[in-house]
Amino acid sequence: MKIVIQNKLSFWICFLFIGFASQSCEEFVAVDLPSNQLTGPIVFEDEATADAALIHIYTKLRSEQLVTGTSNGLSCLLGNYADELDYYGIGGLPAFEFYQNNLLPSNSTVTLTWNATYNLIYATNSIIEGVSNSTGISLNSKERLLGEAYFIRAYLHFYLVNLYGEIPYVITTDYQVNSNIEKLAVMDVYAALTTDLQQAVTLLPESYFVPERIRPNRSVAYALLSRIKLYSENWSQAVLYADEVLNNTSLYTIETDLNSVFLKNCAGTLWQLLPQFSGSNTLEAQTFIFSSGPPPSFALTSSLLASFETGDLRRANWIGTVTDGANSWYYANKYKEQGNTGSSVEYSILFRIEELYLIRAEAKAQLGDLVGAQDDLNVIRNRAGLPNTTAVSQATLLNAILEERNREFFTELGHRWFDLKRTGFASSVLSVKPGWDAKDLLWPLPASELLLNSNLLPQNPGY
Repeated sequence: MKIVIQNKLSFWICFLFIGFASQSCEEFVAVDLPSNQLTGPIVFEDEATADAALIHIYTKLRSEQLVTGTSNGLSCLLGNYADELDYYGIGGLPAFEFYQNNLLPSNSTVTLTWNATYNLIYATNSIIEGVSNSTGISLNSKERLLGEAYFIRAYLHFYLVNLYGEIPYVITTDYQVNSNIEKLAVMDVYAALTTDLQQAVTLLPESYFVPERIRPNRSVAYALLSRIKLYSENWSQAVLYADEVLNNTSLYTIETDLNSVFLKNCAGTLWQLLPQFSGSNTLEAQTFIFSSGPPPSFALTSSLLASFETGDLRRANWIGTVTDGANSWYYANKYKEQGNTGSSVEYSILFRIEELYLIRAEAKAQLGDLVGAQDDLNVIRNRAGLPNTTAVSQATLLNAILEERNREFFTELGHRWFDLKRTGFASSVLSVKPGWDAKDLLWPLPASELLLNSNLLPQNPGY
C-alpha cells in the first residue's frame, strides 16, 4: 500500500522530534531526550519516549485528520454529506463536494483521509511491536501502552470501514506483508476490531492514566465494543458492553446541565482530546460558530431544526442564532469557546455517556425489551427537559431512538451519517439532495491507491 512507510528508523526519529516538541505545548509531563542517539529499538526501551509516540497519535487525531474539528474533519464533512449542514461557502472548500454528494476517486480529501489514517495505523503498529519487544519498560506500563495502541488501531479501522466499506486491516509494519494485503469483508473487519478491543480491555486500567480523561481507559474500549456490536446487529453484546460502562457509576454520571456537557470536567465524558495550546479550546467551536450572515461556510439545516420538539433544552442551549434582521441562520453551539480563555475549558469529546444509553435502548428494543428501551431513552429525553416517550411498539421505539440520536449527536463525528446508513434510511432521507445517489453509501477508494495496489480492486460500486 502506498501509505506504508518503509524506513522505520527515520520515521521514529522524525516523529519523536515532533512528539517532544508538541508535548511542551500540551501540558504532558516534560521528558528529556536521551543523551544517546535515538534508534528504533531505543524509542521503546524508555516509557517516556514510548508514551510520546502515543501522544503524537492523539495530536494527529485532534489537529490534522479524521476526528479533527476543522473543515477537513469528519464532523464537518459528514455533516455536509448527510442532512445536518447546508453549505454556503465558495466551491473550493473541501466540504463543498461532500455537500453535493459528488465525490470522485480523485478527490483530495478522500485520498488524504485514507492515507493519513493508514499512516497513523502504521505508527500504532510500530508502537505495538516496539513495546512488545521492549526490555526497558515495566510490565504495568507495557500493558497500558499496548492497551491504548490496540484500542487506537481498532478506532482508526472502525472509521475506515464505515467510510469506505471493505478495507485492509493492517496489523504489522512489515512492508512485504502490507504490500500484498487485501481487502476484508465488512463483517471480517468487525471481527478484527473485536479482537483488538478485547485485547485492549484486558490491558487497559479501569482508572485514567492522566487527569481529564484524555487517554482511553477500559471503559472507552467497552464503549467502542458496544458501538461495533450495535452496528453489526449483535444486540445482546451491544447491551452487555454498554452495561460495563453504564454500571461504572463511580466514574460516569449523566450531566443534567446541558451547558456543562461539553466542558472538560464533565462526569459524562469517557474520552476527549486535549487542545494544542494551554488556554486554547476546541477546533469544533472555531469551525461551526459564525457571527454574521449569510454564513461564511455552512449552517445547520432546517430539517435538523424542525426535528426538535417544543421545550427541548438542547435546541436552546446547543444551537446558536445569527440574524441580519430579515433572515436567520443557525450554528452548532455545543462547544462555545472560540478563543483563548487563560485556562482551557473545553476539549474535543470523542465518547460520552449519552451514546451508551441510546445504544442500549436501541439494542433492547431490537431484543424485545421495550420497557428497558423506554427507560434508557427517557434518561436522555428527561435530561433535555422532555417528557417520557410515547413510543410503545418496537417500530415506533426504534424510530424514536433514531430521532433522539439525531438531536443528541448532531455535528459530532458523523453519528448522523452512520446512523442513516446502518439503519437503511440514507437513501430515503437524503434523496431530496440533488446530488444523492445510491453509490454514495460508500466513499470511493482513492484512485492513487488502486493504481499502486491491485489487491484493493474492485473499486466501490458506482465509481
